[in-house]
Amino acid sequence: MFDVTNFSLKDMTQCGAALRELGVDTNSMEETANRIVRYLHDHLTDASGAKVCVLTRFFITIPYGELDEDNQRHAQKLLGRVPEDTGLRCQTLLTTVGIEADWNDRHKSNYYKNLPLIPEILDANPMYMQFAETFGVVLDRSVTPDPALIAELEQHSYNVFHVPDALDSQYVPDQEGFVVPYGIRSIIGFFGMLPSSQIFSVVIFTRAAIPRDIVDYFKTLAFNVKLAILPFDDSAVFAGSGTTPFVKQEKALVHLRSETGSLRQLVGVQEQVVVEQSERIESVMAELRQQADQLVRTNSDLESQISENDILRQQAAEKAILEERNRLARDLHDSVTQSLYSLTLFAEASQRLVDSGDIVRATGYLGQVGETAQQALKEMRLLVYELRPVALEDVGLVGAVQQRLDAVEGRAGVETQLLVNDIVELAPAVEEALYRIVQEALNNTLKHANASAVTVRIVIDANQVQLCVEDDGCGFDPQLVASGGGIGLRSIHERCEGIGASLAITSADGNGTQVLVTFDHSTN
Repeated sequence: MFDVTNFSLKDMTQCGAALRELGVDTNSMEETANRIVRYLHDHLTDASGAKVCVLTRFFITIPYGELDEDNQRHAQKLLGRVPEDTGLRCQTLLTTVGIEADWNDRHKSNYYKNLPLIPEILDANPMYMQFAETFGVVLDRSVTPDPALIAELEQHSYNVFHVPDALDSQYVPDQEGFVVPYGIRSIIGFFGMLPSSQIFSVVIFTRAAIPRDIVDYFKTLAFNVKLAILPFDDSAVFAGSGTTPFVKQEKALVHLRSETGSLRQLVGVQEQVVVEQSERIESVMAELRQQADQLVRTNSDLESQISENDILRQQAAEKAILEERNRLARDLHDSVTQSLYSLTLFAEASQRLVDSGDIVRATGYLGQVGETAQQALKEMRLLVYELRPVALEDVGLVGAVQQRLDAVEGRAGVETQLLVNDIVELAPAVEEALYRIVQEALNNTLKHANASAVTVRIVIDANQVQLCVEDDGCGFDPQLVASGGGIGLRSIHERCEGIGASLAITSADGNGTQVLVTFDHSTN
């Protein structure tokens, strides 16, 4: 399920992947489109988990001359005449799913069965006029525009349509008969162009209020829908049409190039989203700098009232903030930026291989695009979480560790377990050090171990606290332990030394890693 009021990077990736796979083992675009709208209708929810879709529809533009008799009669009825141009594009309802029985049969649509895309029709349908304007294509011209223009449009034209508040909106004219009685709050639509120059669109009427700041995450869904229906472009559009997807090598190459282009666009959108998230991180960092500056000014005012040791502690805290900010900046460059650069290289390599006709190797590179994108998503989620410092004095060591496991490892698909036998009050500095040790060990697991499960154990007796972080990942060279460096281990060593705790790290290639910290709390 995906909460449309808080659609995340993870939701964008998982929902897009699911939509892309819905074109497997289908025999027509209509069958694929029906799976797509049904999936969206059943999986989009609000924050409470309740389904929010009232009506979900899938449209495809089809030249008037290629419509069946029923759709041609409908177009003639709307136009009041037989169009002279058989190439006139008609936005045709391919499939529909809704909460009313009649909304689940495209043949029962009284008006939107198909709409000839000419000004007099669009003027009466402001939402679809906005589609046309947003897409940036003159929809009432010939369907045989210059091929160079179409290639440009096909590779770069996509968009999202968003009505944040449908009530009294000029784009939704049927207020009394539809918006008000069915409680329509927001409308989201995404659309794109196929190699044939025809345009597909998905329109979703929801009971949820969808905020503007997450709408861009829906852009990638347009690419994944396109990949699902691509085999049926200019082929088997309607179910039972008697045709099958293309099999000729030449046509396969054309569509594979289109698929490669779409995947490059998908990478581009993901890069854009990461840039936007980076800007948010920079904004948070700017706020931290302002807070640090304020602390410096406050410190100056209080110097005459506090001891020299207090001044040194304040300066150390400010230095720690600066070092943490610099570390996050380095991590952003070393992990996410490098992953995005790799994505670009893989996409460009696959494009060259496709152009040379080496489809097998191109497909391999495309697979690496998806794997690298998933790793970049994990790294970004980790960085965003680390920008939200946990208040240990409020939730305690156990609560802070549980929050971290839920927010990062759990959302990254890693199975987590926190085992605690007792609670003991520790000095704030000790709790801080132990939490940072857990955090660093979990960071290493997430970044390097490729683990499927991680367990954190906190065992307390009358004298000692034992902290253990164990994963089932790939492990590493034990020589790194002996030297105290590599894979972030130096930080763990230093924090253990700072509180007088002992450290034992056990690892072997292919057998996971265990970090065991023992602290004597009876004398502290």
